[in-house]
Amino acid sequence: MSYGHLNIWLRYGDCSIITDCWRTDLVVKTCGGQYLIDMDPSVIAKLKARYPDMAIDAIHDPYYGEERIRIVPPAGKFLFHIEVEVPPGCYLVWTRICYHGNEETNKAMAIVGCGEDVCINLLLNSIEVCSKELLQPILDHAVAVGIPKEEIVAGAKLLMDVAKRPIKEVNAELVRRANEVKAVRMPDLQKRVAKIQEIMK
Repeated sequence: MSYGHLNIWLRYGDCSIITDCWRTDLVVKTCGGQYLIDMDPSVIAKLKARYPDMAIDAIHDPYYGEERIRIVPPAGKFLFHIEVEVPPGCYLVWTRICYHGNEETNKAMAIVGCGEDVCINLLLNSIEVCSKELLQPILDHAVAVGIPKEEIVAGAKLLMDVAKRPIKEVNAELVRRANEVKAVRMPDLQKRVAKIQEIMK
């Protein structure tokens, strides 16, 4: 069997290369959920041979339930690219990055064939962007699972403050969302959107 290669590039939300990452925790698992470090125990030795100046080890103590490959460059050096050998297959890849802001990149799916090189670019958005993207789905889920109104308001205020989004802007977005869901036959979604509008008044 011929291994493939994942070339993983770490980038800021504007697509520029990350320049100040002093540690990363890389998660690579099959689309079926099996971790690369469990499926192929040689991956750590191969990474150490490729990057002899870096501290590399497997972390089985879960971070958000994920098993990771910890990669730490030497003091004063930074990390923005990782090349890792993988058996052919379908993979989900993301990283936790240690620098000075938001720590988690987005996730990417990659399909790797025998002897194939696959390039992945993982974006690390600012925390303001992440908060903005999280606001609507979190409000929707909070209403769906019956979180009390006071807690939803407090959570929404926190996310809005972090994302620097005024209530007027959020409510205008809710109006657009309500108009969108009128066109679909999803009464549960329509009720949740109406409930969110009521809560956010």
